Amino acid sequence: MRSRRRPASRILLAALIACCAAPAAKSETDASASGVVNADYQYNTGVEASAADVRLDLDVTVGPVVLGAAYRAYQLSDGSYNPAGVDVPLADLKHRYAAYYGDRFEARVGHFLSTFGHGLTLRSYEDVELEYDTMLDGFLGRYDAGAVSLTGLAGTVDEDLLGVRHREHRVRGARVSVPVGGWLEVAGSAVERASTVRDEEIEIPDAQALFEDGVTGAEVSLWLGPVTLAGEYASRSGENPVTESAMTGYAAYASGTVALGPLTLFGEFKDYESFSHHLVNPPTCVRDHVYMLMNRATYEIDLDDERGFLVEGTVPLGDPLLLSGGASEARDHEGDLAHWEIFGTAEHYAWDAVSGAVAWSWSREYELGVFTEHLTGAADFYLTTGEGNLVELTVEAQRTEEPGGFSHSDYLGAWTFYPGSDVTLSCVLEATDDDSEKRDVWFMTEVRTLLMDDLEVSFSMGTERGGKKCSGGVCYFEPEFEGARVRLSKYF
Repeated sequence: MRSRRRPASRILLAALIACCAAPAAKSETDASASGVVNADYQYNTGVEASAADVRLDLDVTVGPVVLGAAYRAYQLSDGSYNPAGVDVPLADLKHRYAAYYGDRFEARVGHFLSTFGHGLTLRSYEDVELEYDTMLDGFLGRYDAGAVSLTGLAGTVDEDLLGVRHREHRVRGARVSVPVGGWLEVAGSAVERASTVRDEEIEIPDAQALFEDGVTGAEVSLWLGPVTLAGEYASRSGENPVTESAMTGYAAYASGTVALGPLTLFGEFKDYESFSHHLVNPPTCVRDHVYMLMNRATYEIDLDDERGFLVEGTVPLGDPLLLSGGASEARDHEGDLAHWEIFGTAEHYAWDAVSGAVAWSWSREYELGVFTEHLTGAADFYLTTGEGNLVELTVEAQRTEEPGGFSHSDYLGAWTFYPGSDVTLSCVLEATDDDSEKRDVWFMTEVRTLLMDDLEVSFSMGTERGGKKCSGGVCYFEPEFEGARVRLSKYF
């Protein structure tokens, strides 16, 4: 779900730009400004429509005070072509805030991100690439009383539901963490939540629109030599606004790391029951893959009915070779399988001219007693030419078996050449024999260059396959693209 933002005054943006443009006054308190401009223009020849997306993130610092804003303009030539999938037209302040940072105390008014523990009781954040934004608008304060850390907050955020319908979330929360010696830390948190459903076309009775619940959590972290342990438990309680019956849920998470000489072992456990909410994002216990085809097969967890684990191990075999691998599994609370995966990676750096890595994954997702299976392999090779330039080659292949015995294969190859420190040339070729796709081959070329200090420009042309992209438990479907794209990034 993407968050809807209220219109904000443009006066703050104008003030920030003015502060940035004017030279900092040399006084007892120096002022400075920093930020980044990202611009993206794409013309899709397949639908003969274009999209322009510009975002400015700006911070102005005056002593211990920071003023910040994020301004975004997103315009379409045709409303039916909306690759980002956000409300248009959009040209306004997306975020704005004022913050004070002292030695032991900090406060922030406006938009802020915050995570309590592992994200079981609260996690508000933004993932720009996935168009995911749950940043709260309100107040955040932190205070360090010696070794004890206190956090308090209150804020709101909107969640889009069905276009004309959205849900307004209002939260108040607090967290305290206390270290015990140098080997143990305990923490507790509590969050009160009120959610109201709004509809632009029909009026929803207040008795059915409002839902209030609360979450309390406890955390513990332990360090004992080569062993690191962490655990968290949170309980949820509220009342169904329609049936007026009690609603309860819980979330439990534990992790551990053990270093046994060169061997490192890591494990996670999850248990989630009736716990989904727009402002929680607990660990998935699922491997986040960097390879494109593996990433598309990432399993999306069910916070309302799931129990599972993830285990991984890493061991070097001499200096040049590093092996890692693991497995994950998820079941519902009746014991039925929802997902499993086995994966492994081998990285080799034996020679100066050639290095690389190979990876594989085998996974299944179950629904209504049937499964979808993915078997994926990938390899990266880094070659240094006689002139000292670097060439990167990537190949991926994936076999997918659908319920009913249907199957298809996908292939991806990428070539990237670095002729100098300021220029990158790349090509990506993808092919499939999936009959449900409109085409079976996609090919995209890109040139990326650093024109001057902190100004990067890229131009790409061709076709690019759409599909699922996942990061940290959040997934987004990116549409297929055919045409040309220009991107610019400027840091200052």
